Amino acid sequence: MASYPVVVVKQPDRKPLYLQVRDKLEIGRECDGLLIDDLQCSRRHCALTPRNGAVVVEDLGSTNGTFVNGKVLTSSTELSSGTSVRIGGTTIELAMEAERFEIEPDAVKPGARGAKLRETSIEMVAKDLEKRTEKPSLGRHEGTVTIVFSDIESSTEHATRMGDKKWIGVLNAHNKIIRENLDKWSGNEIKNQGDGFMLTFPSARRALLCMAEVQQDLAAYAEKNPDEGVRVRVGAHTGEVIVDGDDIFGKHVIIAARVANLAQGGEILVSSLVWDITSARGDLEYGEPRSVALKGIEGNWTVYPLIWENLDASA
Repeated sequence: MASYPVVVVKQPDRKPLYLQVRDKLEIGRECDGLLIDDLQCSRRHCALTPRNGAVVVEDLGSTNGTFVNGKVLTSSTELSSGTSVRIGGTTIELAMEAERFEIEPDAVKPGARGAKLRETSIEMVAKDLEKRTEKPSLGRHEGTVTIVFSDIESSTEHATRMGDKKWIGVLNAHNKIIRENLDKWSGNEIKNQGDGFMLTFPSARRALLCMAEVQQDLAAYAEKNPDEGVRVRVGAHTGEVIVDGDDIFGKHVIIAARVANLAQGGEILVSSLVWDITSARGDLEYGEPRSVALKGIEGNWTVYPLIWENLDASA
């Protein structure tokens, strides 16, 4: 029998997840711990710490707050039987029944330190896709498309600095800019993870011209609103995808996510395949290539930053 306390994490439309809290465990959308796919959850939302066989919960400066039995958590609190912690649509409780009922060993996951997750909204999508590639395809092959991932650099820091009301306004402006350009360049919005997007385009050139205009529009917005400027990281890769309903998955989607995760704020980073497809005309300018390793993908890869600042997408 485990000597560590066990909590049960309940998310909408998902099976309960049992966790042994062995050390301080962060919870959020991007953290060194348990990832919660919830737009109301901050990147580092709260933390659980084992203490003398009990579990202590603390808020980590989240935007929307951590609630214990319906009240906003203002200081560290020890969980007790019947206490419920709520983060957006997710609840966390002590799993008192875990010692009285038989739970499959694999159902109780250790929340150990050192699991370097550090996943962005891009990585959350990629992690789910990795799992799905292990399953038989239920969809149809859609052929070759260009996949684009984007997210806002340091969004948690921006949200904390601006406050909820202003940040929501900035987020809406960011989303509007992306969607207007997406319509213009005949792209498809596959997923939106809070401040991040997964998109597809019928051609690599359309994808880059679209995202170049997105970056230019965001730069113009920041110039007009100096206190509300944000920098977006963009990555692109081309390949065959598998369609399952309104979703896509496959190795090339994961590669696109990995490339995007290497981009800096304000950068459009592309795989060597996208560079090969789009560089022949000579009208797109790229910076120096970089040799990189892509997490979970064998071999070394070359990526290229697109110089978008003076690109005339209408030409």
